[in-house]
Amino acid sequence: MRTRNARQGKNVPEGKVEFIQYHQPFMESGEYRLNVEQTIAASDKVDSKIFSREITFIVSGERFGPLAPTDIHAVFPPADTIGDHSNVLPHISLKRSTLPWERFLDSGGVDNNLTWLVLLLFRESDFANESEKPKLQSLSLSELLATSTAKFPKISLEPGQHPEERVNVIDVKKKYLQPLLPTKADLAFLAHTRQAKDKNGNPEGEQLATIICDRLGEPNGVSTAYLVSIEGRYQDGDTDSFDFDNAGNEDLIRLVTLANWSFGCIDPEQSFTQLLMKLNGNPSSPRLPKSSDSAVDKFLAQSYIPLPHAMREGSKTVSWYRGPLISGSQPDTFKLPVRAADELVRYDSSTGLFDSSYAAAWQLGRMLTLQNQRLAIELFNWKRENAQNLEQIQQQIINPPFRSYRQVGQEMTTPPEAIADWFYNLEILRGIPFNYLLPDERLLPAESIRFFWVDSVWVDCLQDGAFSVGRVTPSDVKQDGKMRSGRSLRSGDRTITGCILRSQVVSGWPDLLVDAYDNIVDILGFIAPDEATPLVRLRMEKLAPDVLICLFKGEIKTVDIHQKPEGMHFGLDAPSNASDKFTKNLRDLKGEGSDDLIIEDIPWRNPTKGIVNISAMVDQMKTLLKPSQFTSAQFGLQMIEGVQKVRFTFKNV
Repeated sequence: MRTRNARQGKNVPEGKVEFIQYHQPFMESGEYRLNVEQTIAASDKVDSKIFSREITFIVSGERFGPLAPTDIHAVFPPADTIGDHSNVLPHISLKRSTLPWERFLDSGGVDNNLTWLVLLLFRESDFANESEKPKLQSLSLSELLATSTAKFPKISLEPGQHPEERVNVIDVKKKYLQPLLPTKADLAFLAHTRQAKDKNGNPEGEQLATIICDRLGEPNGVSTAYLVSIEGRYQDGDTDSFDFDNAGNEDLIRLVTLANWSFGCIDPEQSFTQLLMKLNGNPSSPRLPKSSDSAVDKFLAQSYIPLPHAMREGSKTVSWYRGPLISGSQPDTFKLPVRAADELVRYDSSTGLFDSSYAAAWQLGRMLTLQNQRLAIELFNWKRENAQNLEQIQQQIINPPFRSYRQVGQEMTTPPEAIADWFYNLEILRGIPFNYLLPDERLLPAESIRFFWVDSVWVDCLQDGAFSVGRVTPSDVKQDGKMRSGRSLRSGDRTITGCILRSQVVSGWPDLLVDAYDNIVDILGFIAPDEATPLVRLRMEKLAPDVLICLFKGEIKTVDIHQKPEGMHFGLDAPSNASDKFTKNLRDLKGEGSDDLIIEDIPWRNPTKGIVNISAMVDQMKTLLKPSQFTSAQFGLQMIEGVQKVRFTFKNV
């Protein structure tokens, strides 16, 4: 078994995402007057007349917020989560694609291509004490415009804006705010729009506006992002400075806040990728450590464990047992049905021990079905109905003159949906007590992953035990055999493999995804990822807060564990063994990744506070890529990161 870290990006639906620099609204916010004139031409006897009318209307764009949840498509990192976000530049995506350009950041409206919304990130460590941290306040517009100790520009309300409307604000001291505010040169690259398109180039879904923050979250701490308005607060012209209205370092600056959320960053060593890369995968299948006794080790290698066994007459012994999760395919079979579990007990002369595995499976299936009284009664009635049908068919065959083709077609009725679902769930081991699956904790230690085949004979015995409800006499056994041969209660494919994972990853990342393929998929392996056949996932379920089981139809050769594609975000490449600095791998002008295009040392406005110098980074990108033009669309494409994926591959499964 081998593991490797990879970026998610293969086996996705055909199509593309188009990055667009901006989406200017058709009309700017404000009051408009429309004059309409109609002239009636005159004749010699009638004077000409001109009729006119003035219509006033208002275009009212968003100004104060707060934004409704339905206005926000997504934020990243997700709100109120803790994860591996220390190399992420947070972003917010808005459903109204024109919103970031509906107003101006300077009073003269000179820089109309720049966003009037900025995403600011505050770390817990930014502030000397708790009282200085920004706190969200709800004010009326009249209170916002009134004189206050916090600095806020004098503005006029527009038609349709009422003094009693509520608005959210934060007050931040200038000394904390000033280092965080981006320059106008940076703002040119911190907002763009995206449009998904199908393989034919037709738009899919709505166009989204995205605003990116230029700061990393706090490692091992909590960070809070605020989407704030900077309407009219940057000075006109080419100057980059925010107008602080002559405020001192200790003065409060008031900012209108349209949205906010918090998230936490964990220790990089406890990140999604690092936890998966460090999973204990030796041995790769559920089994106990090797024994010095070759006869015993033969059983251990097949996932057996010795367990206490109480015999019917009261004596006690030790017998072999293994659950349905085994280290290889099972060629053995049993002639089913049987009358009792004892018929499935086997004896091994080399160790002098009984094998109770299949007997335990049969008895478990019977007990689970009897415990479900309603289903047990429904199963019994269905069996009795079909037993009568079979008896009638036999009599018709013995007495040909009374045979009816219509009656022969009624040999078996379709099992009720509840019965079919019950036996399917048994086939994929749903509802099986955990100690039957893995009877010893050493088969799945903490922070480990194990891969297995599902023992089809064990499942057959489990289902035969479930089907044995009402089976008492030898004739009942014979009748059940006819019914099961006439209509299988299994899905038909006896090859089921899977993996079981016990790790903090399961509890820490609830949206975990697991994919499997029927071939080796690896850059250094046998086939390309897009040529592999994905296996049908039969089951993926948590058995405990930190235990996840996955079953697939077919033999797995490659397993990918990753987060949902919605986890795509903007960020840097974190320090690694190759470099102790933040870096950034770039895409070429066609959007393809390239190992030759890399920013080896990210430029910072403040490296201690994790604030990136966006304009300087853009200059480095231009030098490496040599594009004819470079806008926020190209910057967004370069900065976007796919979700991380860890791949397990097998040469011999």
